Amino acid sequence: MRDLNDPRRLIGNLMRLGTIDSIDLAEGTVRVRVGELLTGEIPFAAPRAGAVRIWSPPSRGEQVLLFCPEGDIAAGIILGALYSDAHPAPANDGSFLIDFADGTRISYDPQAHKLAIALGAGGSADITAPGGLTLNANVTLNGKLDATGKITSTDDVVGGGKSLKGHKHLQVQPGSGVSGAPQ
Repeated sequence: MRDLNDPRRLIGNLMRLGTIDSIDLAEGTVRVRVGELLTGEIPFAAPRAGAVRIWSPPSRGEQVLLFCPEGDIAAGIILGALYSDAHPAPANDGSFLIDFADGTRISYDPQAHKLAIALGAGGSADITAPGGLTLNANVTLNGKLDATGKITSTDDVVGGGKSLKGHKHLQVQPGSGVSGAPQ
């Protein structure tokens, strides 16, 4: 700290706007460019870092708010991010969303009560639920379904318009004959 006797300079240097210049993911640190000045490796704040932990590192070029205790930029900590021309706000309404660089988006529209998850091109999803998975909803599946285990229904199963429970066979003969197609 150069001049601890100048309170205005001290206060003016407590908070600074900067841009992420580089990221060290293994260490959880970044270097921030503030005008012509480039910081050393400094930590970025996490939304949660206790029993619940959220990992959401900043990205290169992201505008951030740098908190510098006692005005010392070397002791700086990234407090949060700000939208900028390079990275504008992803929405302009009351929705909540997370946008990823690959085109994946998780959004919730509280007006429509709708949650949407859209994976970027080539994306896939896995759900691991050792205790089971319950869907309490009518489900529409657009695509094929492969199952490696038993499929059970307490009601009927209909395939190609044929009821598994209520279809009839024509040309049934006693003995070893084969019945006709289901009706």
